[in-house]
Amino acid sequence: MSEYVIRFTAINPDDLDDSATVRLAGAARAIPGTRPHGKVRVDPVRRSIEAGFAIDVEQAMAEAARDGGRLAKEMLLAARMPDARLVEMSVRMGDTRSSD
Repeated sequence: MSEYVIRFTAINPDDLDDSATVRLAGAARAIPGTRPHGKVRVDPVRRSIEAGFAIDVEQAMAEAARDGGRLAKEMLLAARMPDARLVEMSVRMGDTRSSD
C-alpha cells in the first residue's frame, strides 16, 4: 500500500465565514481513510478554499486521483460547502508526516 497526498482548491459561490477553515479541517479528520495534511487556507475575498489530506491506495496514482477527487468533494460537503466547485487538484506520492 502506498501513501498519496492530495491537495485541492475549490471555489465557493457563497461567502465564506470565519468558521470555514475549522469546519474543513474537522471534515478532513472525520472522513474515514483520510488524514489531514498541511494547513487549510480560506480566502474570503476570492471565496477559495485550499486543503490537503493523505490517503493509502493499493494500486497506483490513477486510483489515488479518482478517490482523491471524490474524497475532496465529500470533505466540502461535510464542511457545509455543498456548492463548492473543485478547480484544481494535485496528487503525489510522498511523506505524509510533513506539513505545509
